[in-house]
Formats: sequence, C-alpha cells, structure tokens
Amino acid sequence: MSPHNEFELEYTYDPDEFHREVIYVDVHSPEAVSREQARAADKRAIEVFGIPSILLMENAAIAVVQQIKEYAVFAIVCTAGSNGGDGLAIARHLCIMGKDVRVYILGDPRKGSDDFKTNLKIMSKLAPEVLHTVNDENYEEFEAALKGCEACVDAIFGTGLNRPVEGLYKRAIESMNSLATHIVSVDLPSGLDCDTGKPLGVSIRATRTVTFHRMKKGLDLSPEYGGDVIVSHIGVPN
Repeated sequence: MSPHNEFELEYTYDPDEFHREVIYVDVHSPEAVSREQARAADKRAIEVFGIPSILLMENAAIAVVQQIKEYAVFAIVCTAGSNGGDGLAIARHLCIMGKDVRVYILGDPRKGSDDFKTNLKIMSKLAPEVLHTVNDENYEEFEAALKGCEACVDAIFGTGLNRPVEGLYKRAIESMNSLATHIVSVDLPSGLDCDTGKPLGVSIRATRTVTFHRMKKGLDLSPEYGGDVIVSHIGVPN
C-alpha cells in the first residue's frame, strides 16, 4: 500500500506480530476520535455548514471505491442504516464501472434511513438484479457469494453500534469472517466498539478498513480487527 502524504504510521501488534499500515488521504491530523466525536463532526457538517448528509455519504462511497477498484467481483453486505447507504452507493459506482456486484441486505430495507432509501431506489432502477435480501431460504446463496468474490465490502454497522450483535447479523459476520478472503470494512469493522476496540459479541476481521474524516479510537486500540487502515477526507470541515 503506497503512502499518500506525510502521515503514514506503522503498527506492530504483539504477541502475534500483527503488522498493519495506516495511510492518511488528504487528512492532516493523526488524531483518533471517539464515537461521540465522530457523531458531533458529522452533525456539525450537516447542521452548521449545511452539507447534505447524502453528499457526505456519496463522498464516503467514492473514497472506498478508490481503494477497491482493482478488484472485479464483489459481495457487498449492508443493513438499512447509514453504513448500508454507503454500501449501496459503493455498489452503484462499481456497477457503473462494469464490475460484477452482488448486494446482500440484512434486515428490512423498508425501515431504512432516508439516505439509505434514496440509494436503494437508485440501485433498484440501475441494477435491480444485483439486490438481495438475506434470509434463511437464500442463505446458502449468500455464503456462495462470499466464497466466490474477490472483495467483500462490509457495510453493516458503523461507529454508532453500542450493543451486542445478535441473530442474523451475528451469523452473517461469522460467515464473512470464515468464507471471504478479502474484507474491506466501511468506516469501522462491523461489531467493533468504536471507543474500546472490543467486539460487541462478534466483529468483522477486515483485511482493510476505509474510515472517514479521522482515525477511530477502536481501530487504534485493536489493530487486528481493522487490518490496513485508510483515513479518507470526505468533506467534513475541521
């Protein structure tokens, strides 16, 4: 992974001799922030500066796509929240680029956030055949996609998660960890506590994490879950 500016940090995690790179892309502070600090920065961007939340989502998606565009076959795993909206926007860009994309939605998409629904509506018109809602009946198909993809995009939970992962979400994370050979997490590995770096019952073990605006404390505290980290500028004011 090549550096993009002067803030390139290397970590060695003992006793397992875990090594990762942290690369800052147009971000000029190595500060690691908490869940509340990340939430406050987004809120300030939206409410004080008037930056639409869906624009930040689009910028986040583009930042991820720039890091994964060398792959050809993708499985993108989403929920109906903001992180899932990022995943759908990522899927759109990849589809337009001619990539082989399959999107798997965990939970009821009708209960999604407004930005999630906007991106779902776009994808429903652009490439409805790639959209799948995960359930017991098609779970084997979901597992086959995890085995067959070159890159699995983890867009399930972001920094806001603060309770144990259960049910279908836990099962999906366990399947992703055991079956996908290359996982790229969006902002934070799903299931990892943003503040403590501890799994909330279970956590994705990513090969690479693309996080936004600032490094997250949980990624600093538990580098073995985030893999290589890219901290990307997405237009949130300092």
